[in-house]
Amino acid sequence: MRPLLLLSASFLAFGCKPAPQIARYEVKSEAAPAATAAPAAPVAAQPAPSPAVAAPMVAPASMKAEAAGFDAPKWAKLPAGWSVGPENSMRKATWIVSGPNDSKAEIAVTVFPGSVGGLTANVNRWRGQIGLPSASSDQIVASAKTVKVGGLESQRFVMTSADGKKSVDAVMTSKDGATWFFKMNGETAAVEANATAFVAFLSASQLP
Repeated sequence: MRPLLLLSASFLAFGCKPAPQIARYEVKSEAAPAATAAPAAPVAAQPAPSPAVAAPMVAPASMKAEAAGFDAPKWAKLPAGWSVGPENSMRKATWIVSGPNDSKAEIAVTVFPGSVGGLTANVNRWRGQIGLPSASSDQIVASAKTVKVGGLESQRFVMTSADGKKSVDAVMTSKDGATWFFKMNGETAAVEANATAFVAFLSASQLP
């Protein structure tokens, strides 16, 4: 009887022991390091804009074709120090003029049918080309000077950039439903030095 009791007790002892728990562990892998962005390609330094003359007006192809049909004026004798500039299909003439301390300016002659946007738009375009703010119509009309181009009454506008380095001396003439533009622009010293010759030259020339 005793061995049986011992055996029963032994079964009870082992049978009542809780089953071992299996621990589960979740191992998270480390996040892969973010891909290193490739260094941006160096941007080539852009050359500084040339201190050249102001940009020309952009005209539609139809206007260019019509402008090409105008004959060139009969020019007076070129003043001393003026030289013929590079050919330009949009222009009737180009001259390069010199001033003190090797200063330079360019004279460009163009013609277009109609008013080409009107007085205010054209003068403000020239103002913008030398960094000046737009002016009102009244201010522009008040700034106009009267000159002659081949005997025709014309309007002249002289303007200088805020830093005094660049100037525009432009004359507008209306004839036979078209507008002629005579624009001298460049370094102020050269523009001012040629101002008198510019006006006299236009007065002695004849429009077609």
